[in-house]
Amino acid sequence: MEKNIILHILEGIHNDEEPKFYDFNIDKETFGEIVEEMQSEGLISGAKISRVGLENKVAVVFLQNAEVEIKGINYIKISDD
Repeated sequence: MEKNIILHILEGIHNDEEPKFYDFNIDKETFGEIVEEMQSEGLISGAKISRVGLENKVAVVFLQNAEVEIKGINYIKISDD
């Protein structure tokens, strides 16, 4: 399921959309963790995740300035094959 979410996030960003956690029927924490992993893996850049509290929970995920990197474009192309 996570691969499907990653693909849809990449496609959304590539199409100048801003995917939200509720688009995927997952909680904000899971969405933030997926976005963080995508960024650390070099699929996207420019995403911002705001965390709060002692538990360091995801408060907000900002994708307005996110861009799909070459690795992310290749991920989309491979998934289309």
